[in-house]
Amino acid sequence: MEKKKSKQSVNVTAKKLGINGEGIGYLDGKPVFVDQLLPGETAEISLIETKERYAKGRINKRLNDSPLRILPACSVQGRCSGCPLMILQPQAQLQMKRELVQEALIKYAGLPRGRVQPVTASPLPLGYRNQCKLPIRQEHGQLVSGLYEEGSNRIIPIHSCLIHDEHLEALRKQIMGLLNKFKLSAYDPKTETGLRTLVLRYLDGQFQCVLVTGKSLLPSGLIEELKQIPGLVCLMQNINSDKRSRQLFSSRWKLLAGEDRLPVQLGRLQLNLSCASFFQLNRPQACQLYQKAASLIKPCTTLVEAYSGIGGISLMLKDKAKTIIGIESIQEAVDNANENARLNHADHVRFVCGDAAEEMKKISRKRKIDAVVVDPPRTGLDKAMIESLRQCRPAQIVYISCNPATLGKNIKELKDLYEVKTVIPFDMFPNTAHVETIVLLSKHL
Repeated sequence: MEKKKSKQSVNVTAKKLGINGEGIGYLDGKPVFVDQLLPGETAEISLIETKERYAKGRINKRLNDSPLRILPACSVQGRCSGCPLMILQPQAQLQMKRELVQEALIKYAGLPRGRVQPVTASPLPLGYRNQCKLPIRQEHGQLVSGLYEEGSNRIIPIHSCLIHDEHLEALRKQIMGLLNKFKLSAYDPKTETGLRTLVLRYLDGQFQCVLVTGKSLLPSGLIEELKQIPGLVCLMQNINSDKRSRQLFSSRWKLLAGEDRLPVQLGRLQLNLSCASFFQLNRPQACQLYQKAASLIKPCTTLVEAYSGIGGISLMLKDKAKTIIGIESIQEAVDNANENARLNHADHVRFVCGDAAEEMKKISRKRKIDAVVVDPPRTGLDKAMIESLRQCRPAQIVYISCNPATLGKNIKELKDLYEVKTVIPFDMFPNTAHVETIVLLSKHL
């Protein structure tokens, strides 16, 4: 039991790291989550939230340093919520992420620790993000873009984000300078006007820019100057005037200049991206992950990908099956994916819009599904999707996960039908606590 300092403060020692990169210690058997505290470090903390099953603390004074602690390269690390692991040696980050996957699969699926392979490191430890989505605020009469302070809705203005591609950062600063030159205002929920968010994507020397605004007209002079930025091939406005909306984009788009698609190379594939399309933020690592996933699948007749987005994985697997069907719930992404199939002369690859579980059942009534690839959101596979997999019973399932906990729970639900053949974690986002994992499941004989 940890020593109590007073009613306001206590000493706690971190025993391990949590899924958000926070230190986890214990008081009277209750877990206490403390940001910026590494395993083995003891700190005097203030309890800022106490619940029946857990508590949260804030460091007043760190009493010792872990030998794995390093000075963060970023001056606002710890205040910004973006890179909680920048204080941890890179090799230790990889080990920590492997342990997160191991513990989740032990806890939920009873999988042996040794089944999880070492984490595949990212080719780029910094400068790997090809997109930013930064809220805009007004400070001292100037517009600033930045990231949210940990645990708040306050914006920390960012001079330079080290995990953004350097070209993306240069463009962000140039655009923010122009927005201030034309004296634009930040979003005002009372009038539902002004700038809300700056969204930028940079790939292969070309930029895509979206200004998310309220009910505002953008000055023609601003648009003309933005059009002159070298490499800017797509300039869009998204009008999202609903002050209660938690969605980044509304359905109201306005093309201000250029094309509404951004061409991008992914391995041997040529893809076109709409502004709203999801694309992996760390492209070099995404290529490694997709290539590994492809190498695990045996050639077959019919392959189905659930949650297929703009089709990158399905098209990367185009040589693995005679027929490939991707399922995605967002029509715009489906349209984008079918464009990409045509672009890559993949006539045997097609994409349909609908619920993944229902569409997979429909497909299975017409043909036998040999392999399934799933790349679900952090919530994992829902009950309907698990049931659909149990009914279709493909010989192989490749599960690409971004959440070890939901991965473990889903494997547990499939264990009686499938054997876990391999577990390969990937460090898609260095300096954060996120880890992607490929799992190959093979149907029991």
